Amino acid sequence: MPKNKYTPHAWESANCPYCSSKQSKLNEKYGSELQFTYVKCLDCGLIYQSPRPKYDEVFLRDAYEEYFWYDKDYQYSGKTLMEWDKELKEIFKFDKKRSAILDIGSCMGNFLKVAQNYYDHCVGVEVAENMARFTVDKLGVKVHIGKYVDLDFNQKFSCIHMSHVIEHIPNPNEWIQKTKSLLDKDGILAMSVPNRLALDNRFKLFLKRIGLRRGAWKDNTRTPDHLFEPTIQSTLRFFAVNGFRVLEYYTYSNKDVDASTLFGRIYNRKFRLGGSMRFFVTPSL
Repeated sequence: MPKNKYTPHAWESANCPYCSSKQSKLNEKYGSELQFTYVKCLDCGLIYQSPRPKYDEVFLRDAYEEYFWYDKDYQYSGKTLMEWDKELKEIFKFDKKRSAILDIGSCMGNFLKVAQNYYDHCVGVEVAENMARFTVDKLGVKVHIGKYVDLDFNQKFSCIHMSHVIEHIPNPNEWIQKTKSLLDKDGILAMSVPNRLALDNRFKLFLKRIGLRRGAWKDNTRTPDHLFEPTIQSTLRFFAVNGFRVLEYYTYSNKDVDASTLFGRIYNRKFRLGGSMRFFVTPSL
């Protein structure tokens, strides 16, 4: 794991990753020394990095091969598996076929381990070779190593799962079109992302703007790997533009991953104020 402060080896400017607009305004400075910048798209409302670290093999290595290190004796957590099981139960509301599932950003394979209980064909995609090899060795599933849009698949899927991964890549429109091409008829995408406009995030940013909170990262080795931070408005528009129909969406928290408690049904499903968002979508006819 890196020991010194993370400094990008190169920078690049960016337009809005969702709608390609060049129109933006400053949203927030962040990082261990407030050295990184989020701007807000004035067209679709997405919050994104610009300038950002140049998205190349050096950044991928820094962010995913070194920063996301792991213990070779890593063990799957029962609590984590229970949380993925709850999400899969939500997926079953929409994926009636359950023929095959593809997990994009499969990391250490926690989701795939649970999915094996329900799907005959489970496949992963992971850009970090160390984590992909671990999952293959532990679970015996196929994991494609590399950038999602560059990979070839020889099958279709009734469900494609992306949990907190699309915000890490610079070309979400290419990803979503690739996903559409890989889905079976009536197949679904289950996608979870951060909710930039969660009530907690709004309050912290308010305190930061009036000088009552600095809001810098304590860990100066962290890479700014969230290239953008979605909002409900921008993500609904993103799906519509790319030819997807939204079946259901809600927010959730780490303590209530399926928003099933009484508080969750009100705060996360009715008012959608939680820290993460989950969308179930299918290609439009």
